[in-house]
Amino acid sequence: MTYKLEFVTALPDPPAFQALMVKYYQIMIDKLVGAGGPTLSAVDLACDTMDHLDELTPPEGRILLATQSDGALVGCGVLRKIRADAAELKRMYVRPSAQGSGLGRQLFETRIAEARKMGCTALYADTITGNTAMLSMYERFGFRYIARYPENANAPELDPYLVYLELKLA
Repeated sequence: MTYKLEFVTALPDPPAFQALMVKYYQIMIDKLVGAGGPTLSAVDLACDTMDHLDELTPPEGRILLATQSDGALVGCGVLRKIRADAAELKRMYVRPSAQGSGLGRQLFETRIAEARKMGCTALYADTITGNTAMLSMYERFGFRYIARYPENANAPELDPYLVYLELKLA
């Protein structure tokens, strides 16, 4: 199946995006708990994302949505500018029905290309220790492991459960 990928300046269907964020956060929370971290609320985290959409939309950020031909939202990824020369990859999620189709790779590559267009010379990311699927993708694209970067928005108490990464863009 082919999917339409589009950066949006405003969410066409905020409730659908919020529901997708709840799914994303529940998976991340399960991984966090599996790594020994605290249990958080997926609903609260999704609400927080919705409350801070201004940081994720132009000019400072980008929200990339993936939809099916019928318009159903099947995936997303966020790019958040953290400095004039750097951005952060955040909140990539692909519904199980679309996994294995290459959509995750497309969401990843499209955001890297957009970061270059935004003038970024570095990309940063974090993920949960043991999130082998994402760590493998970061490694394939040349990200290297680093200490926590100053602009990371996660609570410092989560540091023992997170991995931080950086990609220098040519």
